Parts: sequence; structure tokens; C-alpha cells
Amino acid sequence: MDFEFPPDTIMLRDMLRRFIQKEARPLEMKYFTSGELEDKERARLRQAIEQMGLWGLTAPEAFGGGLDTVSACLIEEELGKTFIPLEIGEVPAPLYACSDQQMARYLEPALAGERRAIIAAREPGSGGCRPENWLTNAATENGGYRINGRKSLSKAPAPGDFLIVYARAPEGLTAFLIDWESEGLQLERQPDIILEINSCLASPESILGEPGKALTLGAEEAPRAWIRMGARYVGMVERLLEMAAEHARDWVSLGEALAVRPAIQEMLALMRIDVESSRWLVYHAAWLADANPKENLRIPAAQVRLATGEMLQRAVDRATMIFAGPGPSPQIEPQRLVRDLVPNEALQLALQQARAVIAASELNLTEAQ
Repeated sequence: MDFEFPPDTIMLRDMLRRFIQKEARPLEMKYFTSGELEDKERARLRQAIEQMGLWGLTAPEAFGGGLDTVSACLIEEELGKTFIPLEIGEVPAPLYACSDQQMARYLEPALAGERRAIIAAREPGSGGCRPENWLTNAATENGGYRINGRKSLSKAPAPGDFLIVYARAPEGLTAFLIDWESEGLQLERQPDIILEINSCLASPESILGEPGKALTLGAEEAPRAWIRMGARYVGMVERLLEMAAEHARDWVSLGEALAVRPAIQEMLALMRIDVESSRWLVYHAAWLADANPKENLRIPAAQVRLATGEMLQRAVDRATMIFAGPGPSPQIEPQRLVRDLVPNEALQLALQQARAVIAASELNLTEAQ
């Protein structure tokens, strides 16, 4: 059994690791305070990613990427070790369902980093991650659709961006490609980013995929995306562990460092075990994806999704308890930084879905049951 990674992949990972230490981490406090980077900072980070040859590597081979899943996970793990949301040319999986007419306007510019695609699916309030609770409506009008509703966004759109809006049309839940400059779109901050959609007109040509089939978009690519996200979570917990261990070593209370306290040592040890066990679950699933490209990866990907998501939750709780003891609060609070990068409601829904997939397999049931 060979646990070695290819030398070229190791070289790429190490290059990215040095870049993150030198260029990304120094920007973290500024980003954590303001919630954004200046255009020149984003441009500089983008240029460095391109120079390393990382831009667009995780896209399917048909669209200029084709990086193997194991190598993609090594990159994702390093990206998880900074709280700066570095862009590497990834686009939402549903976007690969673009028609030939839509490709030139949406997919190709998104892959090139010229336009950003922002998912507008979740809705404000409890249960807003569940498709059955979405109320945004797309009523037919003069051969097109008139959309009304509210969506929670992960980021604020900028000029040139476009949205993938999920709405209930007469055919069922449908995804629409809508330019940010379209009439009827407005942002609110409370403090979450809320998109108000007021009588926004969408043509039939703006439908992504088939009408009524929004939830099937990106289904083929989803398991690999879950595996890569698991690697990102491993990187995030590595960073939380690094922060917590540094605090435990450096802070002295009642004449001794926090590091000598058994409770602190136990939490750090459990975080390390979590990281190592989850890491190898991720890379085993990634190896399966590369060794058997046509195999159904839904079960191993769901296992990764569940294990790494729960690991992330436990790590946040433990890091928070370590920082909650004697001494100053961390400049970057674990709960807030993870909440900003991984909304808790979305994480809980992902965990629930992963449990359902795994349990259905064990019971020889369909997931609907």
C-alpha cells in the first residue's frame, strides 16, 4: 500500500503553502475586521495564483482543468489554512449545465475569473436551507417569468457578477441565470447579505438546465465537490489547532502555562486525532474517485461530508473553550471565522443529507425513504 503523493503534487502544495504564509495570512486581520479585501489586494492574490498555475485546475477536463482528485484535495487542504477566501477559478457545479448559448455569456467568463457566479438558493429564516421551504416564486408572464422573493447570499455581488437564482416556477423548482445589473434586484445587510427580488423579469433562455430540475444540477460533480470540501475542512481544523496550541503555550495563568493543564491537553489531543482520521478518510475517497472515475462515489463522499463537517463543529467548540479560559480573547474568534466561511444552517443541512445517504445505503433503502 503506497501512501506517497506524486512529487509534482507535493511541489505544488509546498509552493501554495509558502504563498499562503507570506501573502494571505498577513491580510487576515484586515479581512476579518472589514469583511472584504481591496481590489488591488484581490488582483495581487489572483495574479499569484495564476503564476503558480493553480487557476482553473479543479474544473472538469473538458473546460481546461482535469486535476486529479487527490491533488485537488491537497490544494484544498492548504487553502483551508487561511481565512482569506482565495479564488482559484472554481465555479458552482450547476453552472456546467449551461447551454451552448449561455456558455459564452456566463460559464466561460466565470472560468476565466472575469465574472463571478453567486448562488441565490438559501432564504432568510429558520429552515431557509431546505428547498421545500423556499418561497421565491417565478410566475409566467408573456412567455417569460416574473420572479419575486428574498435570498440569503454568501457574498455581495459586484458589477459584472451574475446570480443563479432558484425559484418555484409552474414546472417546479427552476434555476435562472440573472445578471446583477438586472432591474428588480436590491441588497440589504442586516447584518447578513439579503437579496431582494422584486418583479425581476427572466426569459426562458435564462433557465439553467431544464425547467423544474434545479435540484439535479451539478449532481454528477457533487460527490467530488464534497470530497474537496472535506479536504478544505481538514485544513481549517489544522489552523484552529495551530491557533489553540499557540495560545496554550504562550498564555501563563497562576504561574503556569495553559498547556500543562490536563483539560487543555485532552482537547488538543482530540483535535489532532480528529484531523488525522478525517484526513485519511478524505484521501481514501479521493483515491477511489481517481482509481474508478465511473464508479458511484456518493457513499464515500457522504462519509467524508459527515465526518469532516462534524469534525469542524467539534474543533470550533474545543478551540473556543481553550480561548475562553484565562487570558486575552483571540483576535480572530473561531466561531465567527467558521460561521463566516461555512454558514451553520448550510452545514447542518449538509450533515443531515449525508446521514440520510449513508443510512439509506446501510438499510438498502432509497434516500427518499
